[in-house]
Amino acid sequence: MFLRKLAIVCVLGSLAVPGSVSAQDGLVISVTSTVSCAEASFEIGITGGLPPYQLEWDFGDSETLVEPDVASPHITSHTYPEGGEYVWSLNVADGSENTATMEGTVEIAGPTVSLTSNPFPPLLTLGEGSATAAFTAEASGGVPPYAFEWDLDGDGNPEGADPTASSVDFTYTSAGKYIASVTVEDGCGLTATDTLPVIVDDPLDTEACHPMAQRIADAVNTLFPDQAQDLYTCEDIFAFFQGGLTGSQLGFGRMWHAYKLTQTIDDLTWEEVLNWHLDGFGWGLLVQLDKFADALDEVSVADLMSRVLSGENSIADIRTAVRAVTRYDADMDDALARLASGASPGELGQFYKTVSELGVDPSALDGYLDAGVSLPELHHAASLAERAGADWADIVGAHAIGHSWGEISQAYRLADGETDAATILEEGVQGYRQQSHQEAQSTRQSEQDQRTAANLAEQFGVSQDDVLEVFSGECDDDWGCVRAHFKQPSGGSHTESDERTAEQIAQKYGVGPDQVWALFTGTCQQDWGCVREQLRPQDHGKPAKDK
Repeated sequence: MFLRKLAIVCVLGSLAVPGSVSAQDGLVISVTSTVSCAEASFEIGITGGLPPYQLEWDFGDSETLVEPDVASPHITSHTYPEGGEYVWSLNVADGSENTATMEGTVEIAGPTVSLTSNPFPPLLTLGEGSATAAFTAEASGGVPPYAFEWDLDGDGNPEGADPTASSVDFTYTSAGKYIASVTVEDGCGLTATDTLPVIVDDPLDTEACHPMAQRIADAVNTLFPDQAQDLYTCEDIFAFFQGGLTGSQLGFGRMWHAYKLTQTIDDLTWEEVLNWHLDGFGWGLLVQLDKFADALDEVSVADLMSRVLSGENSIADIRTAVRAVTRYDADMDDALARLASGASPGELGQFYKTVSELGVDPSALDGYLDAGVSLPELHHAASLAERAGADWADIVGAHAIGHSWGEISQAYRLADGETDAATILEEGVQGYRQQSHQEAQSTRQSEQDQRTAANLAEQFGVSQDDVLEVFSGECDDDWGCVRAHFKQPSGGSHTESDERTAEQIAQKYGVGPDQVWALFTGTCQQDWGCVREQLRPQDHGKPAKDK
């Protein structure tokens, strides 16, 4: 016996019921299914909640069942009508009206059968009043052994047919179209059926069919079963010509053109091509759809036809969507949905171009657009980010909170390893620029002071730190004062150089040494140039006034 098991456990929180302690417990459901032929047995285990329980079943084959006052564990059985996969669902309610729901699948493995013939396709010609074909049924699945029942000419099982034989020969004695069928039954009593059209032609028939109808029938029959859904007699085609298909005469030219298109559009059947034209669409549009499908990886021409025929999408929308797919690697369904919601071809192209350039998902770009950021703004942000070597999303974020593009651009130019653009924007670009300028000036001045201090230290034979201490201390950042400080002789004595200079000035200007020294140490703060200015004769040889 064919047995399979499937175990499923579901834990769902219960609905709280005031005053009920048991209602605080969740319902825990476990289901194990066992399949025997067409019957499935479900073993249910329930814990939690308040027993007894009520079970409500939907077995997935349009059959339902309600089982009240059930205790756990419990077994429910159900017989399915035929093989297949069924989705069942179970709702459990306890005595406190707590509920839990779960679902699963169960597979009834019935047989399958495929009917073939020799010759295939079964296009037979009567010779001496008869034509024979060999039919074979290929059965699989289900539970062997198999029994076969045939109906090859509409009169039921051939006389003497062996029910255990998977093949049978049959002889036709009359021209016409027949539907051969075979039904297989497995060891569980489950069945499956397949059919095959058979055409029997009588070449001696004096009432010959229209030759063009015969030509079309012969051509279309060569496409069976891949590109023709049926086999056709000459009479079938001529009936179409007379209006049997459309209610009005259908020209041979249309049927033949549909056949010719199947030679280039190998994904469609003759019937699909013909019906497309009969639904009012031109052959040229169908060729376009075929080209569109060739340009796509996962969309067939049949799918595109279905979209147009159902009115879901227009040819123009499909053309625009295909352009977006091939140019920007867009998703076909997403592109069509955007067109259906009102996007113009130009807007769609710009949207996917931006998606491609920014390297984001369409849904992420939708988020920016919904937040009020336009596509041109996103493009500008991406361009600025490329120049600055930055993340465009950071730039969009900065613009979204009110910073101008100029400010953002300046901030990224000013940014360095110590201060990033976001900090500069937060502090204010102009303020940061002024602060940086002041810091640069201060640095340059400090470097200049260091150089001056080094020169004076070497000049006066002292350390640089001593010079800087005097400069920032008693001299209050005045280098003239520093020079005077270190020129001042210690202990009231003068250097030999100063002594000679004082003597020369006294002789030159006819004054006493004491006057020279008074100017040098007082008014001129040890600047001999100043002393000379003070003593240089002015108008009529008079000494200059003190400056």
